[in-house]
Amino acid sequence: MLHEKIKQATAHLHDQLEQKMFVSQIMDGSLTFEQYQTILTVNYATHLATEDFLFSALSDKLRQKLHIESRIKLPALLRDLEEINSAVGGAPNTAPGFIDVNSDASVLGAMYVLEGATLGGSVIAKRLKTNEQLLPYNLNYHYYQVYGDQLGLKWKQFLEVLNTIPETEHEAAIKNAVSLFEHMANTKIATTTVVLAPPEV
Repeated sequence: MLHEKIKQATAHLHDQLEQKMFVSQIMDGSLTFEQYQTILTVNYATHLATEDFLFSALSDKLRQKLHIESRIKLPALLRDLEEINSAVGGAPNTAPGFIDVNSDASVLGAMYVLEGATLGGSVIAKRLKTNEQLLPYNLNYHYYQVYGDQLGLKWKQFLEVLNTIPETEHEAAIKNAVSLFEHMANTKIATTTVVLAPPEV
């Protein structure tokens, strides 16, 4: 199965990215407001650079199978950034140079990273909602709950499509997944962030 090959090839990168994205702090309830800002900014920068180009490059057949419009996550990330008063840059004009968008296989390889990040969203949202450092800000965590109760179904549908890729094209998918993981791990924060005081109770 292609998804198992990608998982194995990116396991070490996945672990590195989890450290950058403060997964341990999320799960133990110690995540700070500033760390949450960093997580949102990295996710936003990644989706801004890739989402439109990936979805546009996908064949019409697979776009329909995946109900691609329902997988757009930038609006949810923007709502989260607006809640914390973070200024962000505009959309890029050219396709990202760090991933390949010339085949369905390569596009799906990159999408594996984005869809996989969403998969843990419901668990993360539950942890963030009980984080005492974040409670005063009344945050809604739109990104982490973007699929709502469709989360499991969305992941299953994606894997079904991913695993139809012919074996001759597996390497292109794996390469793109690795490239996107590496890009996220090396993303520099380049936004103007205003640290908010908790709202008055």
